[in-house]
Amino acid sequence: MANSINSISTGTGGLQSIADGTSGNLLIQKDAGTIATFSATGVVVSGVVAATTLTGDGSALTGISSGGMDLISTINTTSGTSHTTGTISLTGYKQLFMSFYSIGSSGTAGQLQMTPNGGSANILFPVSSGSSSQAQYTLVTHDLGSGVMTAPTRVGMARNLTVHTAEGPGGIGINTGLTASTTSIVFAYNGGETFDVGQILIYGIK
Repeated sequence: MANSINSISTGTGGLQSIADGTSGNLLIQKDAGTIATFSATGVVVSGVVAATTLTGDGSALTGISSGGMDLISTINTTSGTSHTTGTISLTGYKQLFMSFYSIGSSGTAGQLQMTPNGGSANILFPVSSGSSSQAQYTLVTHDLGSGVMTAPTRVGMARNLTVHTAEGPGGIGINTGLTASTTSIVFAYNGGETFDVGQILIYGIK
């Protein structure tokens, strides 16, 4: 049977707690409109929820427009003459942040370049490490709207460093072919050299 508890005895505007005796749900109503439904699986609220603290898993929340950073691709450049991100989706991202750690080859002439699908290649580092005992390090920030990138780079450093004094030239470039519509990026040396050390991490910034 249904049970009803009224928080106000006369007039309108009070809250009413109803257990209908059929569904097993508990309804909180105001003027015959349901504000909250409590069931065995959770609660559904119609209206505003105000709280000083919310805890728990928020992965299923929708309508959140705040920014963030996601790891899109990890590339280990320890062999081969070219490396690709594979199929990626840049939809919703405004910038890419790329970390190049200890990238190197045994060749002496190659310059590392980036080629987005549907776009042209551009040189990321204007000089090569030029030695089988050296490597390149840089952090690249690329704007997916304008195509402008910054790439402060240090070359000729020892491989797989863990500590080193901050130094090295900065650089700025542009590649308008790398946009939010890009679905893959290829990294290779323009001289065809073979990679033998390093890792590239690509993050998307919203």
